[in-house]
Amino acid sequence: MNSNMMNMNMMGMMNPNNMPMGQMGMQPMGMQPMPMPTMGMGQMGMNNMNYINYMNMMKMQAGNNMNNNTIMRLSKEYQLCNQDDELKQIGCSFGLINENDLFKWRVTILGPKDTPYEGGLFTVNIFFPNNYPKMGAEFRFVNKIYHLNVDWRERRDDGKPGDGHICLTSLNEWASTGKVKGKKGYGVKQALFDIFYLFFTQGIESPYDNNLAALYQRDKKQFNENARKWTKLYAQC
Repeated sequence: MNSNMMNMNMMGMMNPNNMPMGQMGMQPMGMQPMPMPTMGMGQMGMNNMNYINYMNMMKMQAGNNMNNNTIMRLSKEYQLCNQDDELKQIGCSFGLINENDLFKWRVTILGPKDTPYEGGLFTVNIFFPNNYPKMGAEFRFVNKIYHLNVDWRERRDDGKPGDGHICLTSLNEWASTGKVKGKKGYGVKQALFDIFYLFFTQGIESPYDNNLAALYQRDKKQFNENARKWTKLYAQC
């Protein structure tokens, strides 16, 4: 495939819109799903030749561990997640970090009512491995959130700052094994609901910051006030 053909194919891919805003329970205005010819959807459909060229480009980017089945599966899951009514009801909207990379998704989640995170628009990046679904995806918060189970420490044990890593048994298990014990068919949708549940609870048994955990146990009112301040500071719609 020559460079001109590749450029034409890349121009035909989805151009993400802005992330959604709105009230919880309303259908958010999300990014348009990536058009795939087998789905028959999207405003800029690709013909079969363009689709084959795109898959070849993805394989070159990812290396020999890539296969067409992985790309087809990610394409299908991306479309399904964009259309899922239950995910829309909790304020989820999907896009791609890079419009030409189907292995890196960006999801926005609206902070639910009656929580310290109400009114916030939180962004989570999803990174899929080349051997997906044998191994699951990794999830990281992009904007800071005041939560025991999300790593935004000023300084970790290795001397680096926190990077938004989420400490959830189900997420860690899925990322390392491709499955979750007791949860058949675990996937992106189930993982996002697990993340959404974090807005309502704090996992005191596995905090990243012991000082934060001590504050939560000693003074939940102050903890929640700090969480509201961070929401206004780092996650305003």
